[in-house]
Amino acid sequence: MIRNAFLALLITVSPAAALDLSIPRGVETRREASPASTVRLPSSAWSAEIAPPVVEGAIRKRTLRVGGGAQTTLQLLRPLRTALLEGGYVEVYECESLTCGGFDFRFQLDLLGEPEMHVDLGDFRYILMENSDEAAQGARQVSLVVSRDAQVGYVHITEVFPMRLPREDASLALSTLSANASGDLHSDLETRGHAVLDDLDFGSGASELSDAASESLADLAAWLRANPNVIIAIVGHTDAVGSLAANTALSQRRAESVLGRLRDGYDVDPAQMQADGVGFLAPIASNLTEAGRAENRRVEVILLSDGT
Repeated sequence: MIRNAFLALLITVSPAAALDLSIPRGVETRREASPASTVRLPSSAWSAEIAPPVVEGAIRKRTLRVGGGAQTTLQLLRPLRTALLEGGYVEVYECESLTCGGFDFRFQLDLLGEPEMHVDLGDFRYILMENSDEAAQGARQVSLVVSRDAQVGYVHITEVFPMRLPREDASLALSTLSANASGDLHSDLETRGHAVLDDLDFGSGASELSDAASESLADLAAWLRANPNVIIAIVGHTDAVGSLAANTALSQRRAESVLGRLRDGYDVDPAQMQADGVGFLAPIASNLTEAGRAENRRVEVILLSDGT
């Protein structure tokens, strides 16, 4: 549900002050953070001859849904750009759908996917801004993509931090990276019947598993190869943003991507696995908060049979 309130998205620029990006009637719908990754940040219109710059650092991506479909993309973008300018950022490049390069430009962007971020190829805007102050502790570069449909506006914020993520996102990323590191995932399956694979990275496409290393997958694969009679189900889950049909399809694709990685990357017998997606029908936390929605976006393994 779109709430009639202001959502403050915080970018920490110093220990004592923060840059506040606020959008009327906005709600954050998704957040993903990585302590070390890369992202493409175009600084010019699309060209077949020139690849977009790739930058590295600690990266945070967020999506925002804005109630009321009457606002233009320029109206959505303007308060965010003003806040960044007032926070010491300078504009590197800005364009709208046609001058950006339309389809080709949009699909070179590393964006979080549907349903959280929808991009109308004929009605979107992009801006890249940079903070060159070496003393600043906030994001060095920020890119914004705004689009809309008849009902709501969509905003995607990508922040690249030169050293480390803000404290709240660093804690989340570290807990995710350490998940299942004990190698006891199979013990959870045997005693509880299920376990969350919570160090998976689905990247900007939202459904295809990235090439990042996953200790939980490696642990699961080793156990399955050592126990060829074990049968598991890989189940994708989403938060409650968007329709059930879209979320069920997304969760199914994620589960299938994990199954494919175990089969092709870890040599697990596909006869030991099945993939299913249930969308938002099995939450483990409240969908009324971002923290709860983040917990609900997961892939679980369920032990179906141990072969006995």
